[in-house]
Parts: sequence; C-alpha cells; structure tokens
Amino acid sequence: MADKRYEFISRILPQISEARVERMSSSDMIDKVLTSRYLGIPIFLALMWGMFELIFTFATPFMELIDMFFSLLAETVNANIGSPWLSSLLGNGIIAGVGSVVLFVPNIFILFFLLALLEDSGYLARAAFIMDRLMYSMGLQGKSFIPMLMGFGCSVPAIMATRTLEDEKDRLITMLITPFMSCGARMPVYVLLAGTFFGKQAGSVIFGLYVLGIIVAIVSAKLFRSMIFKGKPSSFIMELPPITGLR
Repeated sequence: MADKRYEFISRILPQISEARVERMSSSDMIDKVLTSRYLGIPIFLALMWGMFELIFTFATPFMELIDMFFSLLAETVNANIGSPWLSSLLGNGIIAGVGSVVLFVPNIFILFFLLALLEDSGYLARAAFIMDRLMYSMGLQGKSFIPMLMGFGCSVPAIMATRTLEDEKDRLITMLITPFMSCGARMPVYVLLAGTFFGKQAGSVIFGLYVLGIIVAIVSAKLFRSMIFKGKPSSFIMELPPITGLR
C-alpha cells in the first residue's frame, strides 16, 4: 500500500509543481566564507585583531591632543594661582585626574563604534554561529557567545543579556564567565601599560590580553560544566540576518 501511494504521488507531482533553481545572493556567497568550518574562526580572529589595531592607531592623535590640552590647562592654573596648595590641588590633582580619565575616551568610543558596526552589519550573528562548535565543546551553546562578546563593551549589560538563554545552567555559566571578558573600563589600563612598556607593539599586546581573557573564560566554563552545572548544553538555533546592504 505504501509503494502504491508513492507511485501515485510521483505521477501527480510533475503535473502540479515546477522545479526552480534560485541563484545565490551576495549575502549567501559571503556567508559561505564567513561561516566556513576552516575560514570562519581565522577570519573572526583577524577582525578582532584588526579592530584593536585600529583602536590604538586612530585614537593616538586624539589622546595626544587631550593630553596637551589638560597639561596646558594645569600649567595655566599653577601659574595664575598664588596659593601653592590650592594650585597643586587644582592643577596636579583635579585637572590632572580628570585628564587621565578623559584621555582614554577616544579608545572606548572607537571600540563601541566598531562593535556597533559589526552588530549592525549582521556579522555578530555569524560569529555566534561559527563559535557554536567551540562553545559546545566548553559546555555552552553558540548563543552564549553574544553576551560574552557584549562583555567587551560592558559586563553589566552583557550579564543582563544572558536572560535570553533558555537553559538555566547555560545562563548561570555564561553569567559567571562573562566578567573574564575585558570590558571597556579596562581599556585605559591596557592602553597605559601597553603604550608605556611595549611601544609600537601595544596593539598586539592589547589583543593578547583580550585573548587571554577568552582562554580563561573557556577553561572556567569547562570546569563549571564538568564539576558544578553537570549536563549537556541546550541546542542552538538562530536565523542569520542578511549582510547589511546585500541581498
């Protein structure tokens, strides 16, 4: 009876259906490369390295201008205030302190801008897709990668973003390892130390620090999954949006 049914279907189907072959869109062709098993992770690492190199390269002139402005302001205050303790408080204390904080605003601004650019272009969803295999090996699912990536900007909204994870164990592990991602508040310290001790290699050193944080997060997640939150991670399903501007 089953064979007769399929014979009838095979006779009827050509009369009521038409085969169509659709050409791959530009977004699909790019996805073949970005989500490749062999090229996906190297491309992701290259983009991250390039992002930190751009941050340090483009932010340096602005940092020099800000430093020059606050140094000149402090010198002016010290020269025009007669009281030594008051001039020291204002020039060497308040103005110098505010200047040391404002000095790293260009780095943080460029970091947030580049992360927003990657998110709006649709690449972050593809990054989560290519990282799913690695995330599964460490006891998480690919969707956990998005809060971890947000942790590069700020750990607070990144931890809040873990509420999108359906599985409670995945959510708790992601919350515990997200602080290992180097947030924007750590960038001033990284830039100061790397620029002081490593000079032209500062961008690569900062990239290495970020990679070190990722490695520590991976090891921690593996330990949490094997020792505390035992079990398998939930399945990962995500619809990839088209690359911005491409169809």
